[in-house]
Amino acid sequence: MHEPARSPLPDAWWVHVVGGAVAGVVAGLFGVGGGILLVPLLVLALSKPQHVAHATSLVGVVFAATSGAVRFALADHVAFVGAAALVGGAVVGARLGAGLAHRLPERQLKQVFAGVLLLLALRFVLLGAGGEASVAGDTVPAFTAGVVVLHVLGGLAAGVVSSSLGVGGGVVMVPLMVLAFGYGQQVAEGTSLAVIVPTAVVGAWSHSRHGYTDWRLGARLGAGSLTGGVIGASMALALEPDVLARLFGGLMLLVALLFVQRIRREVRGRAASPTNPSS
Repeated sequence: MHEPARSPLPDAWWVHVVGGAVAGVVAGLFGVGGGILLVPLLVLALSKPQHVAHATSLVGVVFAATSGAVRFALADHVAFVGAAALVGGAVVGARLGAGLAHRLPERQLKQVFAGVLLLLALRFVLLGAGGEASVAGDTVPAFTAGVVVLHVLGGLAAGVVSSSLGVGGGVVMVPLMVLAFGYGQQVAEGTSLAVIVPTAVVGAWSHSRHGYTDWRLGARLGAGSLTGGVIGASMALALEPDVLARLFGGLMLLVALLFVQRIRREVRGRAASPTNPSS
């Protein structure tokens, strides 16, 4: 008989709180959800099932994004009009993306997305915040009717990509706001966190209907994420926009490389499967 796999870390409350705090710092610093750390923590370090990890991480994301967004808002670095327009599009896009995930070739989608992420990562790493118009961290576009419509469409695209590929919305929304809409890096991250809050709430609740969300574990992750989100957001506000943009590019590069690794692993798995038809 095979013994059940042992978790590299003890499945204890202090591990959950510390892990949530670290993820919260990343969420607040880069305007992302924090799931990029929480999911590997739950799956690789605590041996939780993949579906449970994705669902439960969203609970921690809610706390991290909320505390980070509040910290940015207190510094007047959240564009609430832009956030509302992005949420409107992202909710519809997430539903469309869930349907597209079953119809479009997943590997090709991942390859295209990884390529786009690599290009965007290099742009942020090499050029930072960019030209004079985007240097100020609190830069916000003028919200005309046309700009609001573009935000809704941008949120729609971000929701489709996020839902169909299983990536955090912030990795898509922050570059969209900085490069397409002219936000400053800090206000883009604060607005992204404000968008992530309702999105993660809906996601966690939807998963719970299928029995995947571990609310007790999620609350422990969230307890750490509350503090971590404030710390990360405070760090982001203290950094120069150019430095923060380059650090964000580094995060995008990491996500892109993880996608490349996943694609290569899937290709090897498909290549090996015909040689072992009995498996």
